[in-house]
Amino acid sequence: MYIEQIAIQTAFLVILCGFIFGTQLYVAKIVLKNVNNRITQLDGNLAEAIQTVINTNLSENMPTVNPLVNIFADLLKNSQENNIPRDEKGQFKVIESKDTSL
Repeated sequence: MYIEQIAIQTAFLVILCGFIFGTQLYVAKIVLKNVNNRITQLDGNLAEAIQTVINTNLSENMPTVNPLVNIFADLLKNSQENNIPRDEKGQFKVIESKDTSL
């Protein structure tokens, strides 16, 4: 009699655990489907926003850059590249300070 009660309670617990596991799977399926739908919607919204930005021709609203500024920037860049002392491995050399006292 005692063994039969333990067997019935064990069977009940197994069925209850199976039911709980099944409901958790069902809820997880619903949640994942909802997440997937929201991600798909977000992807569509982003694609539409990007297309809108591309079609608005942002370059028309940008100020033009003065060509003299570009020339000056190139000259400054080239002068800096040529004046940096490097050793044969390409490492920067230590520049000894010059005595500028009078």
